[in-house]
Amino acid sequence: MKLYELEWGLYPRRVIIYLAEKGISDIERIAFDAMAAWPAPEMAQLNPAGTVPVLQTVKGTLIRSSIAILEYIEERFPSPDLLGATPEDRARTRELVSVIDEAAIQFGIWCRKASPLFAGREVQNREAATFAADAYHRQLRLLDTMMQETTGRFLAGSAVTIADCIAMATLQFAEQVYSVPVPSNCCNLVDWYGDFATRPSATLPTYPAPVLALAQGLPAICPPTRA
Repeated sequence: MKLYELEWGLYPRRVIIYLAEKGISDIERIAFDAMAAWPAPEMAQLNPAGTVPVLQTVKGTLIRSSIAILEYIEERFPSPDLLGATPEDRARTRELVSVIDEAAIQFGIWCRKASPLFAGREVQNREAATFAADAYHRQLRLLDTMMQETTGRFLAGSAVTIADCIAMATLQFAEQVYSVPVPSNCCNLVDWYGDFATRPSATLPTYPAPVLALAQGLPAICPPTRA
């Protein structure tokens, strides 16, 4: 199998963190250079949307959704289990994933509509960006509330799941690239983030300096109305 990625990108990081937690190291990783012309020429055949990650299976099938990639690998390599041992556990994991994925979508809109990184590539819209910023924080507060139902150090319980991998990728990217911290009033999430950040799977990648120069400081450019 081959994984096409950007090592530091939000959605590829979901898969990278997951592979580290899963202990899988024999998938060939092919990293694109975001500082070169984008999309890369290969993307025309890999993904018409021009986004990564893309997983090419041994049969040549291309999987272009990060969540679909995680669930595919989980089905191919069920041990260690990162989805849940029972139908109830798996439903809980998927419920958490849904909340986190919506947060990531809203975060992306916030960035594209307000960050200088996207100026000239996206129509900037302060109203849309503020709406998305508020929606992002609303999803994090929902996740924080849901964590009160969990017994254990991880989002879904006592073991790491796909939900942890997706959440870590999202929150780490937001903080490191755009200077958006985990809201201090989300106490459960703050504690979880600090704990999970110490795991080897969450070791920080190298972020391109030109990207950071334009991306950092998003909350000062377009603050949410309620963080």
